[in-house]
Amino acid sequence: MNLNRKHWLAALSIAALATACSGENAEKAASGAVAKAVEVAKGASTGIGKGVEEGRKASTSADGALIVTTGKELAASLSGEVLDVKADGESAAVTLGFSNAGDAPVRVTDLATNGHVTALDSDGYACTSIGVTNEFTVPAKAKLKYSASFDCGKQSISKVRLFDIEYAVAGR
Repeated sequence: MNLNRKHWLAALSIAALATACSGENAEKAASGAVAKAVEVAKGASTGIGKGVEEGRKASTSADGALIVTTGKELAASLSGEVLDVKADGESAAVTLGFSNAGDAPVRVTDLATNGHVTALDSDGYACTSIGVTNEFTVPAKAKLKYSASFDCGKQSISKVRLFDIEYAVAGR
């Protein structure tokens, strides 16, 4: 059901209730009808989002890549480490290395969209992400470098978190 049709049905319901009722009853009826219409629209929107995610994960990508969208899937599919951190004033560029020992490519996705890449300083405070790519694909039986940039003030980065997996910066 498209949005215009929903609006039309909500308006029709309100009009029908308003002619059948008067005064305070009409107000309550209209309020209830609109609240229900909003509830249905929110439920449909959430369902669409979940359906897209489930469909994407259930299907094979065009290149046969395994799709990773959680820390558990990341840990099961790739090994990773922090390769380098280059500080430049208040920002820092971090390079992580990921290794795929499997027979299929592994695509790690929804990183920037859902804020799944975080740098932490030595006190555990999150840094502001200023350059995070939303996804990367590690070819089968290969390694890949992934870079991200953060603003940590003048604090040094001690860990980088992808989903709920933390990678320590050596020597920090």
